[in-house]
Amino acid sequence: MTDTISHDDGAHWPVLEKPPVGGMWRHLSGVSRTTAMTAAVSLVLLGGVTTAVARNFATGADAADAVPASAFGIVQLDLSLPDGQADAVEHLVKRFPGALNSSGSIRDRLLRAFLKDSEDPHVDYDTSVKSWLGDHIAVAGWADGAGAPQVEFLLQSTDDGAARKEIRKAAPDVGLAFSHGFAVLAPTQSAADDAVRAANKSALSGRSTYTDDVAALGGSPAMTGWLDTTGAVKAIQQAFSRQMGEGAPNLSLFGGLQDATGRVVAGLRVSDDGENSAVQLDVIVRGGKKPTRATSTDRLRHLPASTLAAVAIANPAGIVNDITTQLDGPLGMFFGGVNESCTASSLYPEPQCETTEEPDPMTALSDAIGLKIPDDLVALLGSDAVLAYGGISGDGTPKIGLRSKPADVTAAADVVTKLRDKLLDSDIQLAERPVEGGDFVLATTDDYSGDLATAGTLGAADRFDDAMRGMPPSVQFASYLDLGALLPLATHGMVPQLDRLSAVGLWSGDVDGTPTTRIRLIVH
Repeated sequence: MTDTISHDDGAHWPVLEKPPVGGMWRHLSGVSRTTAMTAAVSLVLLGGVTTAVARNFATGADAADAVPASAFGIVQLDLSLPDGQADAVEHLVKRFPGALNSSGSIRDRLLRAFLKDSEDPHVDYDTSVKSWLGDHIAVAGWADGAGAPQVEFLLQSTDDGAARKEIRKAAPDVGLAFSHGFAVLAPTQSAADDAVRAANKSALSGRSTYTDDVAALGGSPAMTGWLDTTGAVKAIQQAFSRQMGEGAPNLSLFGGLQDATGRVVAGLRVSDDGENSAVQLDVIVRGGKKPTRATSTDRLRHLPASTLAAVAIANPAGIVNDITTQLDGPLGMFFGGVNESCTASSLYPEPQCETTEEPDPMTALSDAIGLKIPDDLVALLGSDAVLAYGGISGDGTPKIGLRSKPADVTAAADVVTKLRDKLLDSDIQLAERPVEGGDFVLATTDDYSGDLATAGTLGAADRFDDAMRGMPPSVQFASYLDLGALLPLATHGMVPQLDRLSAVGLWSGDVDGTPTTRIRLIVH
């Protein structure tokens, strides 16, 4: 592998104006017309809602070798689907008859389907991509010498000549260079050259925080992710400053975003046990400030076995107070206020203006539910709460209930009285009961309040155990959905493919001292 910028024939390719591009390449070429701010924000969002960043999947095929050490985020996908994941994905696809109806490996079928509907121009996987594309695809955001955010795309190349020919055919104006076995694409040719030059001087693969963070995931996820929150925030601020000058927003308005620290690393993997397939995303936080929030008890496992959906939250009262403080403080400027609207017509040429005052969100919510926020919610939710849904009762009433640990059970009961007053004209009859140990139960039916007041056995159910796998005894947040029971009710059988979805679990807590979040989707 060469450590220098390679253009195959040594030519410096010009940037052409507005070429016809499409499909997979349209996205790459479109980057050349984005601002630095858009590139930075898009990458941060990608690294954070699907989060995933690069790692070394195979010897000699590490995209991080071609990414500058100043990177604040990088995403890489390993199309070889290591550690048996190719078979797992194959089994997953077979659970949906009619999906990926073509020949070849699961990798070929996935890419063929992805490019099938590309246009302007159409890119055919078998004739234009298969011969040169390796197993690794990545996208990275990095800061140049001036601190400005830049973006690069990396495609592993097994034949640089063929890669150049097909990429130029589909996206003539994309900056293109070759390094460490990858085609490096950027908005302009100079940007591609700068990225490779900076990586040759100091690459992300040599940055210990990056390599250690990725190694902490363990195993070989098909997709991994890494995000340096400090670097990402600086890149966003720099992008805003360049785009808006003195009018750039102060990140301190957004809950101390400018003080964000630590790194986020994520791994996506697929497994199959013959009976069920599982798609699992693990996200861990390293190097940041340790969370100070209290953890909830293991409430989900002790719900009724008939529970179809549930959410457990640690310190919900504290969360309500924090949100209220933000809305009453820095974020308040974005909500409520006075609006003036004016209209004119042929009959009344002089504008007729009307002034209205919009309430802030908390005031609107208080009026809607008849509670004083945050005080009443804090009194009801307390230090630990779980909200559950148990299906439909015999008379058609949804079984919805809350079990919490309020500081004062009497105060929680007073809140229920307010709710009843608000619901006088409805058919909902609230049931409440204190529970030994300081807990409080509120439900839509008396029977369901009794169910929630008793220790249940949801944790012993196979479907729950599979979806919530790895959940520690104490978590900050946990959620479970029995998709096998809920989706048929929601779709009425109109989308039969969804019947394959069995359950989904989400939890966030400490695992061996490391803040960890896991999302796990089960397909049968």
